[in-house]
Amino acid sequence: MQVQTMPSEERERFISSTGWKFIGFLVLAFALTPVFYGLPLLSPLFAMVTSVRLHTTKMVWLWVVASLLVLMSVAPFILKLAGLSNFVVD
Repeated sequence: MQVQTMPSEERERFISSTGWKFIGFLVLAFALTPVFYGLPLLSPLFAMVTSVRLHTTKMVWLWVVASLLVLMSVAPFILKLAGLSNFVVD
């Protein structure tokens, strides 16, 4: 019976490097929200050039979160145009 030693690089981690990238892109989306309305959508676009794009569920979550953040930041203006709210001050 042979015992194989695993190199230190192949050890399992609690969160993989792709998981850390995913978390970073989520944080980026939330950080870009107060800057300008459509900027959270840049987070999933940037994720498309990394290894995160290979994980369909993570990419779907990024797009959903970014889209919801954009809708939340644009919602007062849409409601004002529809005449349903006077939240936006002229």
